Amino acid sequence: MAAESRILEADLAQLYARALVAIARTDDQIELEEGLRLQQRIDARTGTTIPLDDLLLEEPLDPAQLAQVIGASTGPFRGGSMHPGDLARLIVVDAISVVLAKGHVSESEAQAIIKFATALGCTIDEVLAMSEHMAPWLGHLR
Repeated sequence: MAAESRILEADLAQLYARALVAIARTDDQIELEEGLRLQQRIDARTGTTIPLDDLLLEEPLDPAQLAQVIGASTGPFRGGSMHPGDLARLIVVDAISVVLAKGHVSESEAQAIIKFATALGCTIDEVLAMSEHMAPWLGHLR
């Protein structure tokens, strides 16, 4: 994984991890394979271990809540290190990787991925370009 795709800020890493957990939980369970992949993706992106047990105890992150926090911390004079679109791409790509650990993307997971990406300012075409696995849920929206 390239260095530029790492999330270096601790607060941003926590939000990213909470977004992945929120997506994985939308079908009411995180299977063993998903849990292992989830921990792997979080560790790889953040360069640190954020215990999955701790993340599961937190309130689920809402896409609008993430967008509000990111919007308040980024901009030309606010010192944000990652553009919201870049964060959305990491969330989409990694969430797809996590949910595919069980073999498929459920409708609820796909809808959650779309909500997070669009809340961070991505268009439907941009989400589709991030992963072909999203095509079944996005084709009618284009």
